[in-house]
Amino acid sequence: MDVMLLWPWMLALAGVVAVVLAVLGLWLPRHRRDRGLPVAHVDRMTGLAAFRGALLRYRLWIGGALLASVVGALVAGAVAARPSGIHANQEDDYKRDIMLCLDVSGSMVDVDAEILGVYQQIAAGLDGERIGMRIFDASSVMSFPLTSDYDYIAEQLGRYERALNGTLGPDEQFNYLAGTASGLGASLVGDGLASCVLDFADLEASERPRSIILATDNMVNGQQIFSLPQAGQLAVDHEVRVYAINPFDWGGDPVSQELRETAEGTGGAYFPLDFAQTVPQIVDRVNAIEAGYIETPPQIQVVDRPGALPLVVLVVVAAVCAVAARVRL
Repeated sequence: MDVMLLWPWMLALAGVVAVVLAVLGLWLPRHRRDRGLPVAHVDRMTGLAAFRGALLRYRLWIGGALLASVVGALVAGAVAARPSGIHANQEDDYKRDIMLCLDVSGSMVDVDAEILGVYQQIAAGLDGERIGMRIFDASSVMSFPLTSDYDYIAEQLGRYERALNGTLGPDEQFNYLAGTASGLGASLVGDGLASCVLDFADLEASERPRSIILATDNMVNGQQIFSLPQAGQLAVDHEVRVYAINPFDWGGDPVSQELRETAEGTGGAYFPLDFAQTVPQIVDRVNAIEAGYIETPPQIQVVDRPGALPLVVLVVVAAVCAVAARVRL
């Protein structure tokens, strides 16, 4: 049992004990006189001014002790009622939303495991942001939604990495490509990017800065609903920055150039897959974006506020005990 829940009742008990002591102080002398031997001519002693003064002081001490005991009992009862107040704690929350968008087409299969390693390093370099992931080929699939559970994020990224490396455990049954071949064609980058943009819930209402880290070689094969520039414009319309990672940058080829222009047009950036530079640069760019203010509901707490009442009870008990010692109860 919590000791903090017991101390008001202990103080109340102390007040009751003080009252009992005061009552005994008034009753015991009379009780002792009733059992004493009769003495003749006591009126001569009780008529003395010194005796009357001593008796008056005695009664005043006892009366004071009784009054203090009553006050102590009342105050202890007030403390036992646990006077309390409401405390509202409002914490500011400034966070960002980040979607990892991974091309899992055949041309990317040899480097996707490395990119997932990059994703894990990026996630480890961030603090408190919500992170989600979507994979795409002919169609796109949500791997996991936006979450700030970093243990879960690391678990999911590790599972995809093991699947791509062919190192899944004997108890792990996981087809990472499930659902990505439902369309016509392969590596439909524009549709994949558009899907990632639309994964941000409440795009117009949210004040969180939004970013997409897109890993693709932009080697489109098939008819897309959204071209890459159209998907980039969709990101611009919804204030989403795109950071593109291209593992096959051939130095100015049209495919890489289109990916670069699309990413930079959203306010993001373009990176070849370079482990020495890509991870810290992306983390720095994401952290450089001003975090959005998220209004969180206040945490309501009911707290005990007895004020100085416990101290008053202790002082009263101490005073009653001092009076009892003074008059030798």
